Amino acid sequence: MKKLLIGLATFSLSLSAMASTIGVSNHPFSMNKHIISTEYNNYMNDGSGMGLSAKYMQRVSDQLNVDAGFGFTDGERASRMFVGADMQLIPDYGRQPRVSLKGFLERESTDGERFNSFGFAPTVSKGFAFWGKEAFPFVSLPMKVSLNESEKIYESSTALALGISGRLNVAGIKNLVGNIETNISLRNSYSALMMGVSVPIE
Repeated sequence: MKKLLIGLATFSLSLSAMASTIGVSNHPFSMNKHIISTEYNNYMNDGSGMGLSAKYMQRVSDQLNVDAGFGFTDGERASRMFVGADMQLIPDYGRQPRVSLKGFLERESTDGERFNSFGFAPTVSKGFAFWGKEAFPFVSLPMKVSLNESEKIYESSTALALGISGRLNVAGIKNLVGNIETNISLRNSYSALMMGVSVPIE
């Protein structure tokens, strides 16, 4: 209960920041783990550029994960901060896929303008064995509303996110998890490719 309250407090206090990808939100890390992630980002339209982001995730309970982070790119999409919370609605059990809803907040700078956004991403994922190794593909539909601070204009957007996460076999490093994700613009969004590495710590 205490960890749940800490997670919710972190989420509430970080309203000025935000999340834009699913990342490893659906990966079944062990309980009470703190996860540090780094990601390579390649935005291919609407402020194209390449960059890096760093993220911290806490698995609060079997049903709730919270994350927060920041990122920078060399293009028009200069910087962003984000926070999110993923709530499991249906667990991955037997033939049944995991269904979750991720809420997120984001603050980003694009082409010299600041945008504040909020949204949610319904996500379906399922664990499968590939060549004897377990991996977790997912599909999500991130939807958000963004406010342009200077022009005071609201705009809604929708994207399709497809990705997969799984344990990496790297000599000498235990529990290393890799993920790859692509975002495809459906309306007023961006197309991007993200690849990351996550390390769970106590």
